[in-house]
Amino acid sequence: MDQTVQVEVIYAERDRVSRCRIDVPENSTVGHCLKVAAAEPPFAALDCASFDTGIFGERCGVERVVQPNDRIELYRPLVNDAKTARRLRAQQQRGLS
Repeated sequence: MDQTVQVEVIYAERDRVSRCRIDVPENSTVGHCLKVAAAEPPFAALDCASFDTGIFGERCGVERVVQPNDRIELYRPLVNDAKTARRLRAQQQRGLS
């Protein structure tokens, strides 16, 4: 009999966090987990495959094999990179916006 592992998939937006716990076969990849999570209500409207992914804050690809109790994170694309955001804040503070 095949063993299963439980993992959590999480996606954070500005005003809410979507998460689900799923059971997947042992030696499943992040990509497989995303396909399973896409069928869950919190993720049905998302294109899970289009996001960068990580496990516990460490970026990883969809080919990474998950371990029991891993937290797979979906990362939103940045609106501005950090350097641009600092420049825009500085301009606003000086009244140049």
